[in-house]
Amino acid sequence: MADSKPAAYSAPAAQALVSPIADRVRPNAKLIALLSLGHLVVDLNQGSLPAFLPVLKAAHQLSYASAATIVLAANVASSLVQPLFGYFADQTARRWMLPASVLLTGVGFALMGLAPDYTALIALVVAMGLGVAAYHPEAYKAATSVAGERKATALSWFSLGGNVGVALGPPVITALVAALGLGGSLGLLAPTVVVAALLLAALPGLTQTAARPAAGAAAARGVNMPGAMAVLILVVTIRSWTSLGFWAPTRGWSARCSSSSSAPARPAPWWRGRSPTGGARARSRNGCCSRRCRSACSSS
Repeated sequence: MADSKPAAYSAPAAQALVSPIADRVRPNAKLIALLSLGHLVVDLNQGSLPAFLPVLKAAHQLSYASAATIVLAANVASSLVQPLFGYFADQTARRWMLPASVLLTGVGFALMGLAPDYTALIALVVAMGLGVAAYHPEAYKAATSVAGERKATALSWFSLGGNVGVALGPPVITALVAALGLGGSLGLLAPTVVVAALLLAALPGLTQTAARPAAGAAAARGVNMPGAMAVLILVVTIRSWTSLGFWAPTRGWSARCSSSSSAPARPAPWWRGRSPTGGARARSRNGCCSRRCRSACSSS
């Protein structure tokens, strides 16, 4: 019987066997937790705006259109501009944007309670939105780079931090305003400054992971799938619609359907009085004699 010889592997074959083990990088739990905490603080400020908006409306005596413009400015600055920051994040790592964007978001929201007029209020809302838009792409990229082989788990924790921040926003700002008044928005500066300082201290570690060459990055690079991306965007859009809810105008049903007959009726527009069936039809178009309010209508 011939002597058995150890199997000989060529250099590429040996590298192929060793590289999957070598490429396994353990996730950096501390950096993932810190990035998730930054996500929490950013979305805490953003999530506080809907609850703070009625207070701002009353303090500045804003119309509903002006209040809606604040929401529009916040959404445009934080969402529609975000792909631009994503493009910059793909070009090169800008880890300094992490503490800077957290600080910009918190300062923008905190100073809303001290805004002297509507113009300054809009400017602060835009500043807060830009901070939100700048943080998310760079933080997602950083979370992926420190996640090792647990990218899905790391991004799940990162997303959880943002969801917790959105959930905590309304009760936190409500408690601050109830205790301190309009200037209670300054209370959100405390978590903002702390987390921004922690991210600033962690920049060397985050920058090192960004500069580390990714093994097999070219092989892991996939292909663009515009159709699949369009479906994904549609699903996320529908999810946002359902989570935020739809607004339907009440058109003052509660006032017109009051059982008190002494409440004055709102005058109808001029075109509603021109009905071929007379006054009963006109009252029905006013809403007083509709099916929902028939019990509150008089027969006069």
